[in-house]
Amino acid sequence: MEDVRTSRPSATTIVFALCAIAWVAIVWRGVSNVKGPDALVATASQEEVQRFARQQLDALQPSSFASDRELCGIIFETSEGELGVSRPTSGDEASCDIAFFDEPGMVPVASFHTHGRHSRRYDGEVPSLIDIQSDVASGIDGYVATPGGRFWHIDHDEAEARLICGPACLTQDESYEPCTGDLIERFYTYETLSQRFSNGGAIC
Repeated sequence: MEDVRTSRPSATTIVFALCAIAWVAIVWRGVSNVKGPDALVATASQEEVQRFARQQLDALQPSSFASDRELCGIIFETSEGELGVSRPTSGDEASCDIAFFDEPGMVPVASFHTHGRHSRRYDGEVPSLIDIQSDVASGIDGYVATPGGRFWHIDHDEAEARLICGPACLTQDESYEPCTGDLIERFYTYETLSQRFSNGGAIC
């Protein structure tokens, strides 16, 4: 007579199976709860971001003057709706490359950077064309601090720069000397800013 035995899973096999199911559930829940920048929608108003950017830039001005380097970074909003700032990056005398920002649970809302120490070699009291180009390319607005203490906002949608406040509204470089022959407008389109630079910029 043939001995037919019924195969039954051992207790160890059952335990391993339950652990595997639990692990899949934990991983799935974690993945579904993590939101990358593209999944978040910024809720902070422009006024809130602008006020935050002004505080960050004003605090960076002394270091930017001392090192004679541009300092730049990204302002982000967390999933809880709070504003934060990336670690400032140090550039050189007239440029600063903002590192790619891709942090889970945080959405970038604006860039910011200083213009270093006052120098007659650079038209540093207005945003540069590269400043506008980089903000347009990244799809976020930008904020710029100048050696004279001016505070600018770059609208990436319109490719325009607007002066928020004039000389000394931010910490000003002690070596800053106003240029009497330079007329700084309160508003520039990309075209009018390009025209300013093509005409030689500040004439002092």
